[in-house]
Amino acid sequence: MDMLSRSLQSMGSPDVSVYFSGGSSRNRSGAESDDEEALRWAALERLPSFERLRTGILRSERRRGPGVEVDVRMLELTQRQAFVENVFKVAEEDNARFLKKLRARIDHAGIQIPTAEVRFRSLSVEAECHVGDRMLPTLTNAALDAVDSMLGLVGVSLGKTKTLHILKNVSGVVRPSRMTLLLGPPSSGKTTLLLALAGKLDPGLRVSGEVTYNGYGLDEFVPQKTAAYISQNDVHAGEMTVKETLDFSARCQGVGQRYELLQELMKKERQLGIYPDPEVDLFMKATSVEGGTLQTDYILRFSP
Repeated sequence: MDMLSRSLQSMGSPDVSVYFSGGSSRNRSGAESDDEEALRWAALERLPSFERLRTGILRSERRRGPGVEVDVRMLELTQRQAFVENVFKVAEEDNARFLKKLRARIDHAGIQIPTAEVRFRSLSVEAECHVGDRMLPTLTNAALDAVDSMLGLVGVSLGKTKTLHILKNVSGVVRPSRMTLLLGPPSSGKTTLLLALAGKLDPGLRVSGEVTYNGYGLDEFVPQKTAAYISQNDVHAGEMTVKETLDFSARCQGVGQRYELLQELMKKERQLGIYPDPEVDLFMKATSVEGGTLQTDYILRFSP
């Protein structure tokens, strides 16, 4: 869902009139299916808040009729696959259209998605490295390093070291709602810079300068809850399929702030008298409650 959030933030505010029929009025007129759908939404609004956040309307494959009420936590595999295939028939085109509808729902309710601006100024990272044979990864050197680290507490060093400047007086800004590309030759410090911005540098490195998120330093909040560094190499269980791996990762990650966003969104829509698009509503609910796996089916739909 983090990829989805960045996609939403990068989009402009579309014309919401395309996605909401009737504006902010609860009175609907027209086809009989619209009346039945309005009755279903009215029935959903009478449910307790806890149940309303877990109940959505699943339309048939032909999108005719008002659909059926379903518990988004209990969607069967066939239902999830049918939903994804029905909504995202042409992957790229339908996905862009769906994300605009999702963004339109949030904008129409007057809710702003939180963003973060990352600034770093005069950032320098240095490391003390052994020279000669001591730099080789041998068992003897590992034992000497352990002894050297203890003697270093009293200012004694057994080996010759040299200061390596990984980053030197680097400054810049990573602005929200944008994709930033970091380019550089090998061993130029790209990984070190990203680790520094994510607050995951090795404690043995000497760091100077400042890194701020919306003006707050890394010691004023928990950066791991705001930013994540993804390594080039990731370790997975070889016995698990791709789908099982994504499901496991999603369950470990949790839903984060999506549940609170959905609560506020539904509260605003109820006050304004807005009926959301059933497909967008079902997707947001299924990806915002514990136990839902629709997010995995969504990711696999666009995987090569």
